Amino acid sequence: MIFLYILYLLLGLYFIFLVFILIGTFRLRQPEKSSIYNNISVIIAARNEEDNIASLMESLVNQNYPEDKYEIITISDRSTDRTDLILKEYSKKYKNIHYFRIEQEDKNLIGKKNALTKGIENSNGDILLFTDADCLPGKNWIKSINQKFNEDFDAVVGYSPLISDKKRSLWEELIFTLRKLERLSIFVISAGTIGWNWGVTATGRNFGYKRKVFDKLNGFSGIGHIPSGDDDLFLQKISKSKLYKISFAIGQDSFVSSIERKNAKEQYNQEIRRASKWRFYPAKIKIFSALIFIFYLILFVAFILTIFSILSLVNFLFIFIVKILIDFFIVFRGAVLFKEKRLLLVFPLAEVFYIPYFLIFGLLGIMTKYKWRINN
Repeated sequence: MIFLYILYLLLGLYFIFLVFILIGTFRLRQPEKSSIYNNISVIIAARNEEDNIASLMESLVNQNYPEDKYEIITISDRSTDRTDLILKEYSKKYKNIHYFRIEQEDKNLIGKKNALTKGIENSNGDILLFTDADCLPGKNWIKSINQKFNEDFDAVVGYSPLISDKKRSLWEELIFTLRKLERLSIFVISAGTIGWNWGVTATGRNFGYKRKVFDKLNGFSGIGHIPSGDDDLFLQKISKSKLYKISFAIGQDSFVSSIERKNAKEQYNQEIRRASKWRFYPAKIKIFSALIFIFYLILFVAFILTIFSILSLVNFLFIFIVKILIDFFIVFRGAVLFKEKRLLLVFPLAEVFYIPYFLIFGLLGIMTKYKWRINN
């Protein structure tokens, strides 16, 4: 049956791609300790973040890094809550915190890109670090990322695990843990591709690059009209230029936790936003992701055909078990790399639900619109 041959072919390509990712993770190295302290600008764009921004500021002012060697640039992007008041208070209290405000959106720099660009233009550091208002960097975050730049890298991506600050029901905790595992899987792909100096994906929660990179690539030009992508699309822009060295920080001090407070509607929009960026990706990334989508789609169809005894149960189980084993090695590597072994407990459940999840949001991302921020 031609259908079965196609399925085996796609399984083979899937295997090759994930082995490529796995090898890439082993090409990453812990940074060597260095006494060189670069001038660093930490830049945060915030919109209606009164519940989060003070905690972030406390994390940043207590960094284990010379105070005269880093500055904190905060930009309130048209906030209508107490975000501006809180940022003003911190800027008055600490001399290395600087506050700016965006009054209106720039049609050429949609979403966070306008605020980030203003922050970069008003910063002085040779290295630009980015995180989000709902994040909590550890006290050695800047120091750890700085060590990677001292190894002559031009851009550094870091891990950002989800954490929660509220009690959850058993069901909510299960869903939350599945989401954490899914995020870990994405970061393994990021780390593995970056291990080959190929920038595929990153998150603005833990991302940095040298100022000269931003200037040389003319900032967000070419992607400024896209509602998101200040992180992954810009990383792809860096990678596509073939001018710079990219690294992934794997030391635990480099991790930046992100507090999960999104409701169901906000989470739904975020997933669609992530999927919608596929159309703006470089051709090579589009091809790889399209092949994975087709493989999952055909595998799902094979499951239906097996239920109706049109396809042999033995063939389906063989393909599905091989896929599970490949996935497990990738997820296990991520669990070791990012100190998240407890997430492996929900791996079997994730394997069952991830394929329809991936297919549904992949299609929704192409066919539907989303709001960049619910509280706009």
